Amino acid sequence: MIFSIRNLGFELGSLLLEGWAAFAARVVCAALLLVLGWLARQLLSRRVCPALLRRSWRLAGTPILLRSFAVPLQRLTLAAFIYAAAASLPWAISGVSKFLLTVFELAATFFVCQGLYAAADLTDLLLANCGEEVRANRTLTTLLNKLYKVFIVVLGVMTMAQETGLPVGSIVASAGLVGLTISLAAQDSAKNLFSGLVILLDRPFSIGDWITVGDVSGEVVDINFRSTKVRALDNSVYILTNSTVSSATVNNGTLRNKRLYRFTLGVTYDTSRPQLEQLMADLTAMLKASPYTYEDSVLVKLSGFGASSIDLLVSAYLRTADMTRFLQMQNDLNLDLMDVMQKNGVDFAFPSTTVYLEKNSENE
Repeated sequence: MIFSIRNLGFELGSLLLEGWAAFAARVVCAALLLVLGWLARQLLSRRVCPALLRRSWRLAGTPILLRSFAVPLQRLTLAAFIYAAAASLPWAISGVSKFLLTVFELAATFFVCQGLYAAADLTDLLLANCGEEVRANRTLTTLLNKLYKVFIVVLGVMTMAQETGLPVGSIVASAGLVGLTISLAAQDSAKNLFSGLVILLDRPFSIGDWITVGDVSGEVVDINFRSTKVRALDNSVYILTNSTVSSATVNNGTLRNKRLYRFTLGVTYDTSRPQLEQLMADLTAMLKASPYTYEDSVLVKLSGFGASSIDLLVSAYLRTADMTRFLQMQNDLNLDLMDVMQKNGVDFAFPSTTVYLEKNSENE
């Protein structure tokens, strides 16, 4: 009897020793995992990340991602080892393992979103193929940067909410109703905003261009997210909403590589045919010899017979796209044309009326 009791006590002691040994082994394993996590973080921060950043990469976005994820990756690595160490311990409370997994998933999502949030400079790559004016537009770059960050924050919050079991669908539906209400209240502002984005990205015109939109013609002096400002020849400034500009036909005169010099020249009906032929030949020669014109575009032809004049069509393309320069060229050519007219003894026609009086024989 006494022997049996001693054997039972020995077996219980052995079981307790084995249990404590297993527990101690797990604690030592968890401690080793924590040390390995610390070492892995040190390796990433001192060796791996600096080495990757020193390399030259073909893709412009790679250095941005490496810089933004350097710290979050170190923290994520340490968090993974901490989770592994905690999960290796013999927890007696049920549900701890699931709780630890949820916490790790939340931490991993947070660190990934932290890295993406820090990579907001990626938005500058969207404008890499745009003109210098668009790339230098701080309003556009700031807006894209903020939209990117808001998107990352919303995505991260929704992902973390889904991981914790919150009803994401109901939240999204409620947010959709709120967004619909706000969009209806600010419909015109939103339309101008997106039209401004289209103008800045599509670049139908730039600051300094001479454009015509409907009845408005002038130089573009400013483009923002609500309106486009155009300065007319009389120095007045027209403020056009971007939605109006986007829906209208825009004539960008600055994109021309030449300007058309064309008008109808009226001469008097007492001009003879030889005089007309000589005048047309002299005008053609004068325009072709001018450094202002494209020689093969010169055209001087008899176009018709008006009420008070014989009409000649005079046409040529001038070697300029600038409006001010065009006006000066046109001025010089018009003066040269007057000299040719005087040389040939031909007069300009002007509106006139001939009155015929009937002679009454009874009153003679």
